[in-house]
Amino acid sequence: MTIHGIVDFILDHWAITSLIVTSIIEVTPIFKCNPITALFRWIGRKMTAEVMTEVKNLDKLVKEQGKDIQRNEMDRIRWEVLDFANSCRNGRKHTKNEFAHIIDLNKKYEALLEKTGEENGVFEADYAYVMEIYNHCLKENSFIA
Repeated sequence: MTIHGIVDFILDHWAITSLIVTSIIEVTPIFKCNPITALFRWIGRKMTAEVMTEVKNLDKLVKEQGKDIQRNEMDRIRWEVLDFANSCRNGRKHTKNEFAHIIDLNKKYEALLEKTGEENGVFEADYAYVMEIYNHCLKENSFIA
């Protein structure tokens, strides 16, 4: 085939030729265009639209359940620390390990508060009371064995 024949073929089949050329060449740097990639991307989005909607719904559900789990954990920690403070007020003595457990719970509680953006309130006052008792027991070495 001669150059003249190639040119005639291109001119006679300009639509196919332009499709082949534009699928291979990307125009840069101002405008990046690849029509085949764009076409496949569009087809892919149409085919997976329902799945993507379900994924978004599932993601929302997981986030809501995560918040519920955090809220439940905060409530559990708050209850345990408040119960511990109440037992101290009622004169019950505790081991050093029990105090260490409450101190660890407070660290977890503070981290959860930071994540959720909430404030302490009553819990803070009772934890301060527990720390007073703890410091007193440290000075007097009055923990139970």
